[in-house]
Amino acid sequence: MEFYYPYILLVSALLVITSIIAGRFFARLGFSTLLVTLLTGILFGNGGRFDFEFNYPGLTLHISEIALCFIIFSGGFESKWNLLKPFLSQGISLATLGVILTTCLVGISVYFILEWDILSSLLIGAIVSATDAAAVFSILESSQVRLKKGLSEILQLESGTNDPMAYFLTISLTQLCLLKGQGNYGMLAFDFVKTMSLGFLSGYLVAFVIYWLIIKARLKKGQNPVILIAAVILIYALNSLVGGSAFLAVYVAGIYLGNKKWSNQQFNIHFFEGFSWLMETLLFLILGLQVNIFTLDDFMFEGFFISAVLLFIARPVATHASLMPLKGFSWKTAGFISWVGLRGATPLVFALIPVVNHLPEAGKLVNIALYCVATSIILQGTMITKLASLFNVEEEDLKGTGFPEQKISIK
Repeated sequence: MEFYYPYILLVSALLVITSIIAGRFFARLGFSTLLVTLLTGILFGNGGRFDFEFNYPGLTLHISEIALCFIIFSGGFESKWNLLKPFLSQGISLATLGVILTTCLVGISVYFILEWDILSSLLIGAIVSATDAAAVFSILESSQVRLKKGLSEILQLESGTNDPMAYFLTISLTQLCLLKGQGNYGMLAFDFVKTMSLGFLSGYLVAFVIYWLIIKARLKKGQNPVILIAAVILIYALNSLVGGSAFLAVYVAGIYLGNKKWSNQQFNIHFFEGFSWLMETLLFLILGLQVNIFTLDDFMFEGFFISAVLLFIARPVATHASLMPLKGFSWKTAGFISWVGLRGATPLVFALIPVVNHLPEAGKLVNIALYCVATSIILQGTMITKLASLFNVEEEDLKGTGFPEQKISIK
């Protein structure tokens, strides 16, 4: 086995370099960097005689979860709490009610049109319900759209906090599918409260202790990122043991640590910006390797149907229902937030949960999730600039209008 290690390392390094360079090249032509990375993994994955035979869903899931934890932590670490706080209710509403409504609307559509059983229908809805921070802000950066005050914060809060809800629903519905719907539904509410509470408390407490240790120990400049990396791994492992939400925990820890005053903070931010790119590249590559390209066309109709329902029915309805009752929102603002809620690696990661739990026909969920991700990045990503102008949500549109800072909509 040791004979193959140099080859594994060689190929891994070449894949990372190839995907990043190719991503930057195709970005100039209007393609998403993350989509190019995913396609690189697919092309070199389970696709033919001379490709890699990579079929390790359990290993892929664990690696992907850890990578997601670092990406979410980095997003929280770079956030400014004083900017996020005024929009906390909007972000939480989208991350909870929005995810639940998206799950239900996709599930109902699949149940009646595709005639799946109700639990499987809701399961695919939960898998594709969460937006992806990496995809959202990568597309916004490449499109050079500057959003007005509040929109970026709401998108950041939603994409940073909706993973725990989608993950919980996916785990719960997978278990219910395995039990043929005979599970204890009353325990689900208790499990939800327990999972989120443990995640929040563990993230806050670990971050508090880590910050205290860093200040007391007076670490060297290069040691700060090392202890923060260890803290993320600690939080993930701890929540895996106690049953908390690791995704919520690392986001809370990231916000707490990122908003503390300490030496070399800018260096830490730059480090995690690069480190999160490495994790995103690794995440999309390994998920692409896991996909079997020869089975994709078997679920083409289901994939495009669910993608269409998600983009044009479930996401818009869920977004408007989550935001319109809140003061200060117009249909244009909610409409743009709905469209810019891109799907990234998260649905592909969550689609592996039924596979790892040996749910019958779980393989089709991975393929359908891939269609949803690709459709979302291609359609939503390429139209963001035009819709930003159409809905008047760009920053420059507010100059000279006297628009109040805390307002977030254009009536």
